[in-house]
Amino acid sequence: MKTKWVVLLLTLLMAAGFAFTASAEVGVTDDEIVIGSHLDLSGPIAGWGTQAKLGMEMRAKECNDAGGIHGRKIRLVIEDNAYDPKKAIMVTNKLIARDKVFMFVGNMGSPTAGATKPLISGKKIPQIFPITAASLFFDPYDRYSFGGWVPYYDQVRAAVKWFVENKGYTKIGMMYQDDEMGHIMMKGLKDQLAVHGLEVAAAESYKRGATDFSSQMAKLKKADVELVCLGTVIRETVGGVKEAKKLNWDVDMVCFSPGYNSYVVGLCLKAGFSPDGLYATGQSNYVYPDSELESIREFCKKHKEWYGKDPDLPTSAGWGGMDYFIKVAEKAGPDLTREKWIDTAESYGVYKDPIFGGVDVEFTSEQHQGAFDAILSQVKNNKFVKIADVSFRD
Repeated sequence: MKTKWVVLLLTLLMAAGFAFTASAEVGVTDDEIVIGSHLDLSGPIAGWGTQAKLGMEMRAKECNDAGGIHGRKIRLVIEDNAYDPKKAIMVTNKLIARDKVFMFVGNMGSPTAGATKPLISGKKIPQIFPITAASLFFDPYDRYSFGGWVPYYDQVRAAVKWFVENKGYTKIGMMYQDDEMGHIMMKGLKDQLAVHGLEVAAAESYKRGATDFSSQMAKLKKADVELVCLGTVIRETVGGVKEAKKLNWDVDMVCFSPGYNSYVVGLCLKAGFSPDGLYATGQSNYVYPDSELESIREFCKKHKEWYGKDPDLPTSAGWGGMDYFIKVAEKAGPDLTREKWIDTAESYGVYKDPIFGGVDVEFTSEQHQGAFDAILSQVKNNKFVKIADVSFRD
């Protein structure tokens, strides 16, 4: 009889233990929350990836130094995707199976983060603020996938609306990359011009990897456009501006988030000319140590003290994604689960960037785009300076 009671007791204890284990959330312990991310740390956009990594680490350290989230410290596990979709899938499987991450923050690159999106969502793991403005992360709606950055389409529409209404332009053209990014930007241009009863005055495409933009810019000049929209990335933005200067063409030009970075300015200066006058859209004010915003100056000072160098725009992107995760996790309470984090994010309301003066972000149970508006800046004295808050929804 005694043996039977012992067996019964052990059985009950084992069952209780199993129930506790089954109810515990993956990636969450009494002491830590494990967050995963894959960034380009060795490939063609490693300059962005390494800075985004520092931003994520900086925000995690700030949180941990302040006691964590309901007593739990953040443990970041960041892998290199080398901007290679196959490697991105490999490291994502590792982060899920071996590191057992609670969720993903800031996966980087449209082709790489896009390749891992269905894998992550398929396992019902939240993924937020991918470092890309591609719409595939929120359209169609996916409960486990959140955007967070202003999409290319919205950026183009917001900028074009501002130029039509504030400068009276009616002849607007575009030079764009012949791929998904360029095509969605072109759609934004067409759709916004239609609102004003206008049509695209001229459009010239180029293949990815092109280095000569002389014919495209010559044709746009011949069409006598008043504004050139640049559906370009870094080197292509520089190439477009350079060709306009070669043609002695004093025309307004606006690029979008792929060209809104210090690399564009640096490459222009290296090529022997200033990009002053170039407009660009983005999600926040640029990160300069001498910024007009005290919050940015303080951020830069801390970053320099901790890491020995100044931050750049990707740093603020990494920091911002982590900050949003932290804010929602704090509001979700100590009993943290993936489903509870998502429910809290969808009811959180408007998230306001506390440092960089960025646009409002809000998710709901019906949309995970998050950000719809943009900031328009212009290069002055080789620095991006905010001109206006822009939106096509007004």
